[in-house]
Amino acid sequence: MLSRDFVSGLAAVLIGAVYLVFAYQLRTSALDDSVGPGGLPRTYGWLLLTLGLLIAAGALIKQIRSGTALDLKLEWKGQGRRIVWAGGLLAIGICYIAGVSTLGYPLAIALLLAAVALYQGARPGLHIAAIGIGGAAFLWAVFVLVLGVSMPMGLFAFL
Repeated sequence: MLSRDFVSGLAAVLIGAVYLVFAYQLRTSALDDSVGPGGLPRTYGWLLLTLGLLIAAGALIKQIRSGTALDLKLEWKGQGRRIVWAGGLLAIGICYIAGVSTLGYPLAIALLLAAVALYQGARPGLHIAAIGIGGAAFLWAVFVLVLGVSMPMGLFAFL
């Protein structure tokens, strides 16, 4: 049986490799500098792939050095529940992506922040609404006012 560290290392290698495939397909322009638009994505991809290899190798070395078979069944106990829980967070993110262009960034990010807080176990109340609205206002200000990134306004396009 494989350890969780080994499996997660291999997963990171796979994700890094797929990420690199897409990073190397980014278009280049005659106006690009020496790094170009793909420089940072390629760096991230190589870092993820390398870290995944290091994690997987470390897990193998740990298992070999222990000399005895690790109780890997105990290590995997309860992982199904955790994977389903992570799937819930993924579903919240998918709903955000699906709704951001229709609802607009301010409303969609406020709902995302509130939904994640509730999913993590926060008690419903006005403080959750305040966190969603305040967080959305802060993130909108950072992206739109400070960084100059155009965000979809959706329902708020009339503003």
